[in-house]
Amino acid sequence: MKFGLKKFFETFGLPLLSALLLSLSFPKFELQILIFFALVPLFFSLKDEKSPAQIFQKVIFFGVLHYVILLYWIVYTLIKYGQIPLPVSIFLLFLLSAYLSLYWVLFFLLLNFLNLLGHPTFWKGFLASLIFVSIEFLRSVLLTGFPWGLIGYPLTNFPTLLQIADLLGIWGLSLVVFIINYFFYFVFERVGNYQHLRKGFYLDLLFFGVLIGAFLIYGQGSFNLWKRTLETSREVLRVSLLQGNIPQELKEARETEISLKTYENLTLQSLKDFPDLIVYPETALPFYFPYEKEPSLKFLATLEKVKAYSEDLKISPPAIIFGTFRVSFEKNPPLVHNSLLVWNGKEIEDLYDKEKLVPFGEYVPLAQYFPFLKKISVVSDIIKPGISKNLQFKLKEKKMEVLPLICFESAFPQILVKRLKSGGDLVVIATNDAWFDKTSAPYQHFQMAIVRAVEGRRFVLQAANTGITGIIDPLGRVIKKSDLEREEIVSGEIKLLHKKTPFVKIGYLFPIFSLFVTFLWLITKIYAYFILKAKYFRSKSL
Repeated sequence: MKFGLKKFFETFGLPLLSALLLSLSFPKFELQILIFFALVPLFFSLKDEKSPAQIFQKVIFFGVLHYVILLYWIVYTLIKYGQIPLPVSIFLLFLLSAYLSLYWVLFFLLLNFLNLLGHPTFWKGFLASLIFVSIEFLRSVLLTGFPWGLIGYPLTNFPTLLQIADLLGIWGLSLVVFIINYFFYFVFERVGNYQHLRKGFYLDLLFFGVLIGAFLIYGQGSFNLWKRTLETSREVLRVSLLQGNIPQELKEARETEISLKTYENLTLQSLKDFPDLIVYPETALPFYFPYEKEPSLKFLATLEKVKAYSEDLKISPPAIIFGTFRVSFEKNPPLVHNSLLVWNGKEIEDLYDKEKLVPFGEYVPLAQYFPFLKKISVVSDIIKPGISKNLQFKLKEKKMEVLPLICFESAFPQILVKRLKSGGDLVVIATNDAWFDKTSAPYQHFQMAIVRAVEGRRFVLQAANTGITGIIDPLGRVIKKSDLEREEIVSGEIKLLHKKTPFVKIGYLFPIFSLFVTFLWLITKIYAYFILKAKYFRSKSL
């Protein structure tokens, strides 16, 4: 009976505990401290496991439970806006969770094959952390990529460790989290079995201490350096971010009059804060600008009011970045884009089309082969990628370059790096998170924006239809932010920085390096395995 309970606890109890601890580390639970030992129970559950089937069973249970808790809001969105029945929505959530869990299964199968959990040491932990980064990177790029909920994101609540993102990005944060988890596992496992008395324990302990200490020293040094850079910067810009709080039901019904009136009122109100730049959310103007004549003319009339009111206030008209739909006629049939356009106070000067579309939200993957997939999409399959580049326009008689990201794109550091390599004075994220109401999704989304700010050392302005709208400085500090589901104007001063971070220059290659190390080590172990097997059979034949 005792053996049965112990086996049940190891198979389900410990993975359950890890899944709960990991899930509680993410918003809205606000228990980020748990991230530092969330994986330890799972390590103990798997440390003596040799059967691949048992590893699969334990890890898939852990992974599915974690992702169901983390992504529960998918069910809410599918039911409310996709009109998909509850049983089907739950099934789809479990299907996605199972797919994401397969990356964890692959990771722990590799650890088992390479024997990186048995008799833990510093070097085993370091190699395991590189493999983990490789697996997270694969999840971020394969099958269009889904980098939501990477384990480094909870470090947004730990300012010193967060600064490592300017060196190695989100991948470096995940490395730190994994190393600390493995350190606790190393201590509990070795001390619990009295192996700390053996040779090598204290040397490993020293190596762990040096590495974690290096993380802290680099983080604090980088924080201080960029804080001084920020304080000495003289390029100041006043910004206003508009949160119209238009319910998704109205946007879906194409109630353009409500949107136009709301954003006209907010824009004119924001002029009292004397902004140089005003930012609207994604698709704040839910029509095809400028091809739908009536609403387009009404918005152009709003821009004329902005110019007139600016003259009354004796200020220059601000630049306005606004989200809308755009039609391009370069191909036949014409293409529809989810776009940001910029008005420089006189005319529409530049545009940007979203390049990373949301699967089953803006397009249906493999729809040409499996037409039934269109039935589980929240919106119709009409949005296409288009012109993707930084926005360039004149502001205060100077050339301004803004790095734009729309919605889901802010989850991808690869896009940030690609754009910052060509320039960019600040990052603007325009999003519509009305799909998720007051679930944890808007909080998880905003958490990613914090990491993007540190990776690029730029101010990040996030304008969201229903929230969270906010201003984040290059140190990852939230200067101002809105509440959810309230009509608000978030105004403040920002500074423009131009220096490229180590992450933008070369640090983005870190996960590729980790993937190379993983592959090399795996090939070496496979080669050694077959060499030993060949020697064994030769000795038997003799």
